[in-house]
Amino acid sequence: MSSTTSAAPAATTSSADSAGSGVGQSSAGISLVAFLTALGTSLIIFGVQISIFLLLRNKLARIFKPKSYLVPERERTEPPPASPWSLLHNLLRFRDREIIKKCGLDAFFFLRYLQTLLFIFVPIAFVVIPILVPINFVGGKGNSVDTKLTNNKDPNAVTGLDTLAWGNVKPDKLSRRWAHLILALGVILWVCCICFTEMRVYIKVRQDYLTSAEHRLRASANTVLVSSIPDKWLSEEALRGLFDVFPGGIRNIWLTRDFSKLLDKVHKRDAVHKQLEGAQTELIRNAKKKQLKVRAAEEKKARKEHKTRNLTKAEREQRQRDEDAAAQRRAAASGGLSAGDHEDVQQLDDVKDDGFGGVDSTDDLELGKTESRGGLEGGLAKVGHGLKGGVGLFGKAGKGILGGAKQIGGGVDKELERTGGFEYIPDQGPTGPSARPQTRDAERPKKTVHMADDTDPPKVSFASEAGRSSRAPSTSAGSVDFGHPSRTNTDIRNHTNTTRKVDNWDDVLVTEESKWWQFWKPPSGAYASPVPQGLEGDEYPFIDKEVAHEEKKSLWAKIKSAIPFVGGDDEEPPVDYPTAINPDHSDDDKEEGAEWRKWLKESDRPTHRLPLFDFTPSWLPGLPGIHKKVDTIYWCRKELAQLNMEIEEDQQHPERYPIMNSAFIQFNHQVAAHMACQSVTHHIPRQMAPRVVEISPNDVLWDNMAVKWWDAWLRTFISIGVVVGMIILWAFPVAFTSGLSQIDSLIKHYPWLGFLGRNPTVYDVAKAVAGVLPALLLSILLALVPIIFGFLASFAGAKTGSQKTESVQIYYFAFLFVQVFLVVSIASGALTTLQEVAGNIQSIPETLAKNLPKAANYFFSYMILQALSTSSGTLLQVGTLLVWFVVARLFDNTARSKWARQTNLSNITWGSFFPVYTNFACIALIYSVIAPLISIFAIITFSLLWFAHRYNMVYVIRFQNDTGGVLYPRAINQLFTGLYVMELCLIGLFFLDRDQYDHVASAPQGIVMIVAVFLTVLFQLLLNWSFGPLLRYLPITFEDEAVIRDEAFQRAQDRRLGLISDDDDAGEANSLTAANSAVTTDTDIEMRKLNNQGRTGTNRLGKLNPVKGIKQAGTWAVRSGKHVGNATFGKAGGNLKTAAQYRRERRMKDLEAQRKIGEALYGGYHDEIEDLTPEERDQLVKQAFKHYALRARRPTVWIPRDDLGVSDDEIMRTREMSDYIWISNEGTALDSKVRVVYGRAPPDFSDVELINL
Repeated sequence: MSSTTSAAPAATTSSADSAGSGVGQSSAGISLVAFLTALGTSLIIFGVQISIFLLLRNKLARIFKPKSYLVPERERTEPPPASPWSLLHNLLRFRDREIIKKCGLDAFFFLRYLQTLLFIFVPIAFVVIPILVPINFVGGKGNSVDTKLTNNKDPNAVTGLDTLAWGNVKPDKLSRRWAHLILALGVILWVCCICFTEMRVYIKVRQDYLTSAEHRLRASANTVLVSSIPDKWLSEEALRGLFDVFPGGIRNIWLTRDFSKLLDKVHKRDAVHKQLEGAQTELIRNAKKKQLKVRAAEEKKARKEHKTRNLTKAEREQRQRDEDAAAQRRAAASGGLSAGDHEDVQQLDDVKDDGFGGVDSTDDLELGKTESRGGLEGGLAKVGHGLKGGVGLFGKAGKGILGGAKQIGGGVDKELERTGGFEYIPDQGPTGPSARPQTRDAERPKKTVHMADDTDPPKVSFASEAGRSSRAPSTSAGSVDFGHPSRTNTDIRNHTNTTRKVDNWDDVLVTEESKWWQFWKPPSGAYASPVPQGLEGDEYPFIDKEVAHEEKKSLWAKIKSAIPFVGGDDEEPPVDYPTAINPDHSDDDKEEGAEWRKWLKESDRPTHRLPLFDFTPSWLPGLPGIHKKVDTIYWCRKELAQLNMEIEEDQQHPERYPIMNSAFIQFNHQVAAHMACQSVTHHIPRQMAPRVVEISPNDVLWDNMAVKWWDAWLRTFISIGVVVGMIILWAFPVAFTSGLSQIDSLIKHYPWLGFLGRNPTVYDVAKAVAGVLPALLLSILLALVPIIFGFLASFAGAKTGSQKTESVQIYYFAFLFVQVFLVVSIASGALTTLQEVAGNIQSIPETLAKNLPKAANYFFSYMILQALSTSSGTLLQVGTLLVWFVVARLFDNTARSKWARQTNLSNITWGSFFPVYTNFACIALIYSVIAPLISIFAIITFSLLWFAHRYNMVYVIRFQNDTGGVLYPRAINQLFTGLYVMELCLIGLFFLDRDQYDHVASAPQGIVMIVAVFLTVLFQLLLNWSFGPLLRYLPITFEDEAVIRDEAFQRAQDRRLGLISDDDDAGEANSLTAANSAVTTDTDIEMRKLNNQGRTGTNRLGKLNPVKGIKQAGTWAVRSGKHVGNATFGKAGGNLKTAAQYRRERRMKDLEAQRKIGEALYGGYHDEIEDLTPEERDQLVKQAFKHYALRARRPTVWIPRDDLGVSDDEIMRTREMSDYIWISNEGTALDSKVRVVYGRAPPDFSDVELINL
């Protein structure tokens, strides 16, 4: 996908000619033959890439169709057909609702955006081209399209494709300009109509999505982020008392603290952990390689002594198979060692009602046998990944592993048969409800959280009467950690506004008399400023502590804390941490008798050099004599143990960190969240603002939570200044890269480079480098632009990834439009363009009119080149192929890196994706009347790109975070940029027209176009003014209908889970039907949705058809023609199964039904939020909105198990050094070629991470 996002700016590779005009003007007058010649190269590239794609797409499932098996069931799509024509037919028939469901609103609206552009340009092409092309060509200045001459000698001659454009009309035929005017007005009117209808469609689709029962289950639907909260309102009781005026009341409040220092420790720990894992793996692999060399030498010596023959190829292959089988057994999840696991990795079945976590305790080292805690049948516990095998090992989706492997050919050192280390592991031994082996004493006390008990009161987390639980408002886990006192037990069934008690009524009024000169004070007798609830006494611990701390500050400390980018870093008292290293461990321990010493020397161990400063990047190499050289394993062990201990200690004492001025507030009703965002919350400007709804826990940028509003404004101004500077000055780095290609000119101007020309060999090498280096440097520069804009958006104080993405969209479109269009078509750089128009603003239309028509032919070639190369490159995924077969083979040496490479699919950064195609559309709109042929190229471009991106979004790319489609209306608004530039250019062209008497011949048309500009501006203002409030927020009219759908959905879900039977539900359904026929319709709709979701597979609940009269969980989907009764579990009259029990039994199903790698990866894990009970959802949400630094778990040093015992010995020695390092070799091993393979997920993986809250 990176090729797509970086393709558009490629036009800046050539800065300009000597005259200072844009590079696009060099294509003026290009002939048809020259254009077709340039087109031929693009067609060859397109054909080659498409051919390779068609050859490989059915063999490399991991690259070209991973979403058919390598994602959770809710996102999975049916494998694409083998035939290219069937594939095209499937893509055309793939329903939009399925794209929304499996890809999200961003993906849907992007594809709709390309489709909308086609709706714009297809009618334009069919109407404008048949009219304007004959008008421009017949009786024009030039009448030869295919001439080989170009317009170089005579500046007034019109040749080539220009004969079909604006400039070919003779002065005595300028009355034809009325046709141009009418069609231009038609284009403007058509685009405005499309924009209006698309705004309506956007609002409808977004409202349907946000009010769907599935979405309203999520915490993001009714959670609001409130920033810039004043100090006196910064308590849970104050916020609860303020926001309880909204319907439904408040469910949770999370007050945030500044955990930046703790977060820095977590990031440092991640780096050290990764370094230690790599060093340990390298040590074990080197020992095994040495052992194989020794074995080969001994076998060779034995053959010489006994004069025996060498092993045959068949014998060698058999030995490799035997060694691989042994490695597979070692990688089985039921074996291996683990030490230092201080607490259970939380899984959904472990969640109970008293919160996550476990007591810190010491684990017992278990050798050889480890009792399995979880069901090995499904889920990421059975992941396999290694260099052996192949991406195509599984053949077509749906086939077994072995069956797919037999059908694979080979090629490129059998790389096409790579799975990246997946080793299929059959079921071994007893299994339980969890997917991670038990590596600790079963009698050790554990602190878990109960969630799905039958005795718990029923509650739902979305807006319905059923969700109005009788319990008290839940207290956030984060708030409890911060030491909040007990709160008033307010019954949330009574959703009325609560007020504070007033003991002294004199405090309500301002009795202080203001002096005559105190003009800034209101008259006496005014009402006092509102007082938050709980402000008095001990019930306000947050502010009392903060105020007391403020009073102790010196004047300079207070001034410093108010300075942006400087304040806020108050010195904290040092913390006395316990010792992380065991007392009996000696630093002089050289590990005498260690297993690795049998095969390696001390010098063979991994080493590295320490940086002099903490801020030094880790990728910079150390210098001998300056940087200290240390043993990587010994150093990383000590660092990791110390960091683990400090982080876990700090997580237990969050009160050490300063409070931030923001909070997350979760309402019981979705409508309350949207009302809270649209209301004026505070009586002082810029306080408690901005308020953002639809906040996903995974989308929060925690580092920006403490940024105040004035700080954010200042940061925004700085960011905008940097963006403007990049836009204006970008021509300088581009000119530098292009200058590197001129070797002769460089040698001439810089005498110190003369040595390059003295030696012919050196000169030839320099010219070869000069041919590649400029393009490489320019590609790097262009790839850095979106990254820099993303950094600037974060620096500006974006609170969420969605806000960051929106800012990047604005910045990047401005950059592309100036650099790719204006600079290329008008001048050699933005600075030159500004100099030309700065002296005379009125000359803008004239400047555009003189320069834009000359660059039309350049953009013909540019757009068709982008269409062919980008679309075919998007399908082929050259970058992904290089990463998978080159980068992965070179750098993925640990089990975790291989597992991550296998499971992490490609993603899209939408902020840098939309602007590329918006810029294409603006260019096509600008030239739609001036050079009508561009509409044809626009249609080809958007058609090919629509097909390529539709395929990738359906079968390749996984979308984890979604902005809710908010980028779409901004992209629609950015289209008006093309309209405005077109109108300004036409104004200039009309007033520049001179007849045979040198008189202005098209002044009336120019005046009409001036009026059209003002009308277009007015239309856009009215469009945004009318639709603006609905672009982000929901209206109240949807709430009642959404509640009805919620209730229908909940009843259908309860039937699927077996919590109620048809008989229990029949009476209620009939009564509801009699009362309101709409309820039955909505119930049917929700049931149809659930039935569609019930596809065969262990990840989903399956097609659970309720059995009338039997209280039990639903049946499994019928497989292979088996009778329904054979697929069901549970008996008539059996006990009612709760949701948690039902999921545990699902994990116990036969692994034979999960032969595909997708089932091995995700089978049995609960990625569907609707499969959880309301209590489970509530507990997960409580943890999700805690700061990431508080939720970070101790990572596992996951190393491969070997037959030499080196891995086991390393685990034992690590355990002897410290109890604060979790190290394990469970589920991973070395194969016959000393490559790391694995058979499960990392031990520290939690299926909670799969839930999208």
